[in-house]
Amino acid sequence: MLKALGALLIIGACTTLGLAARTKLRRQITSLSAMLDAIAFLRAEIEGPHTPLPELIDALAHSKEPDTRLLFREMRRRMEQLSGMSLGYHWSSTVRDLAEELCLGEEAAAILRDASSFLGRYDAGQQLQCLAYTAERLEQCRQHACQEYQKHGNIYRTCGIAAGIFLVLILI
Repeated sequence: MLKALGALLIIGACTTLGLAARTKLRRQITSLSAMLDAIAFLRAEIEGPHTPLPELIDALAHSKEPDTRLLFREMRRRMEQLSGMSLGYHWSSTVRDLAEELCLGEEAAAILRDASSFLGRYDAGQQLQCLAYTAERLEQCRQHACQEYQKHGNIYRTCGIAAGIFLVLILI
C-alpha cells in the first residue's frame, strides 16, 4: 500500500513539473500579448490626443489585463515614491524587476527596457517610430514563444508523466 502511494506521489510530482513548464510557456505568450496591447495603446494615445506619458501609465495601471496592470501599477507607484527620477529609469527598473514574475524572457525584457531610452525624450513622431519598432520586435518574441509552445508544450506534459513512471520503475 505504501509503495503504491509513493509511486502515485512520484508520478504526480513529475507530472506537475511537466505541466508547470508548459504553463510557463503559455504565460509568456499571454504576457507578451499584454505588452503588445500596452504598446499599441501608447502608440494610439501619443499619435492621437497627445496624452502625456504619466497619464498613459496611470491609464495602463487600471487596465483589465492583469499583466499590464501589474507592470504599470508598480511603475506608477515608483514614480510617485521617487518623483525626481526620470520616466526612463522607472520604466527600465520596473521591467527589470518584474520580468521574471511576468515570464517575459530575457529578450523581451531587454526589448521593453530599450523602450525606456526614447519614451518622453523625443518628439511624438520619433516616439511612435521607436514604439513601432519595439512592437515589431516583441511580436517576433511572441511568435517564437508560440512556436515553442506548439513544439514543446505537449512534450513537457508527456515527459513529466513518463519521467514519473520511469522513476517509479527504477525505484521498485
